[in-house]
Parts: sequence; C-alpha cells; structure tokens
Amino acid sequence: MSKLLHANFSRLWKSKSFWICTVLAFAFNILSNIEVTDSWTYQTGQTVLSSGSKIMLFSSVFTALYLGTDYACGTIRNKLAVGHSRSKVYFSSLVTVITGSLLMLALCSAPPIFKSVVWGKELGMETGEFLLKLSILICAIISASAIFTLLGMSITSKSLTTTFTLVLTFVLLLGSMSLLQFLSQPEYIPESQIIAREDLEADGMPPFVAAYVTETETTEDGAAYNLVPNPMYVTGMKRNIMNTVIDVLPGGQMLTLQSSHTHNEKLYPLYSLGVIAVTTAAGMLIFRRKDLK
Repeated sequence: MSKLLHANFSRLWKSKSFWICTVLAFAFNILSNIEVTDSWTYQTGQTVLSSGSKIMLFSSVFTALYLGTDYACGTIRNKLAVGHSRSKVYFSSLVTVITGSLLMLALCSAPPIFKSVVWGKELGMETGEFLLKLSILICAIISASAIFTLLGMSITSKSLTTTFTLVLTFVLLLGSMSLLQFLSQPEYIPESQIIAREDLEADGMPPFVAAYVTETETTEDGAAYNLVPNPMYVTGMKRNIMNTVIDVLPGGQMLTLQSSHTHNEKLYPLYSLGVIAVTTAAGMLIFRRKDLK
C-alpha cells in the first residue's frame, strides 16, 4: 500500500492536469471574491467557505483526467500485474484524489488567511462557527472526491470519465442551487407580489418565470402591504425531502455554507461520512469485478 501511495503522490506532483486545475480554482476563487469588496476586505471566514463549489468543479476535472490516464496508459493493469490487490489499488487512488482536492482547498484558502494574519482583517464570524463550517467543507470535499473516484475507477474510457464526471458535478451543484432557491422562499409575502405574478401570467409569461418576479413599489405613506401565504413556499413532506437531499449531497452542503439557509448543519459531517462509505464500498465492488484485460 505504501508503495502505491508513494508512486501516486510522485505522479500527482508531476501532473500537469492537477496544477492547471489548482491554478484555475485559485484564480476563480480570487476573482469571485474580489468583486465583493466587503467580503474580500473583512470576511475572511466566508471567503474561505465560498471556495467549495469552485474546488468541487476543478477537482472533478482533475480526478477524471488523473484516473483516466491510469487506464489509458495501462498503469492500473501494471499495478495488478506486480501483485497489488484491487482493493489496495482502488483505495490508493481514492487517497490520492482526496489529497489533491484538499491541496486545492489549502491553496485557495491561503490568500484570505494570509491577509487575516498579516493585515489583521476580521474573520467575520465566531471562531467556533468557522471551525465547524470548515470541517463541513472538508468532509464535503472528501465525499465529492469519493463520488468522482467511483466514476473514475468504474469507467475505462478517459473521455467518458471526464464527460460523466463534469455532468454529475453540474447536476449536483445546479440541482442543489435550485432546491435552495425553493427552500429560501418566504412563508408570507406582500399581497402585491401575488397580484404582480397573476398579471404577468395573464400577459403570457410562464408561471415558473412569473413566480420569481416581485413587486418592489411601496405605498406613498410607507404603509406595509398585507401579508398573504406565499404559493411558492414548500411545506410538508416535499420540504423534508428537499432538505434531506441538500443535507446529503456535497454540492448542497457547499452551497449551504455560502447562503443563510441551514438545516441540521452539525450533522453534515456524518452525512458526508455516509456518502464516503457507500460510494467507496460500491466502487470497490465494481472495480473488483471489472474486466481489465
């Protein structure tokens, strides 16, 4: 096992795809946060936590290219030919992918932490809260890496691995974003918003578009509108299912850290451990039965 890890780490440091993805994740994280002056200047903690979605995206690309090259160059067959077991080969690949993803997180977190230590900028939240959310982010990145490793070790074709991994990443992120938008709808809204939506639908605008259009005008004397139940507010079993999906998926956890919507936040690391266990067990089972001839 140690020989496999040594070989994988040596190749990781020399991997162009790893360093390109790391630099791109670093650049995207800087640019996305520098647009928000207050966040970049003061909220060090939120700047670190907001890097999760970028790291997940570029980690998926790195994993697909790294593991796809193993198949394309016959490296995996060579490892099995010299006597390494399939479970050790799979686990060593998983550890390598997790290490690469966490290195991306460390490098992306370096600038905001540096400015906080050297320039004395504010963390933006309590230390205990930041450490809890950072542990959630780390566990989410590890669970995402486990999912990507499952795909990378199960699909022989490098191009297919890259395609499926990228598609899955966008599905996890965009799907979680859509669920968060539904869950963030207020339970009660001003009556004028309902009227505005009905007018827009009458003019031919699709209901799912009109639902997000709000009326921003107020009365001249500043009086508040009457509050009425929001028809877009999700309740009951449907809301519980949406919350569960967001709690379990690494993309949902990462986006939750960037928003004000939280649900069972302290249980997120346990959900991530469950995802890691299930995907790793499934991946090893598939890899053991895979025909590599």
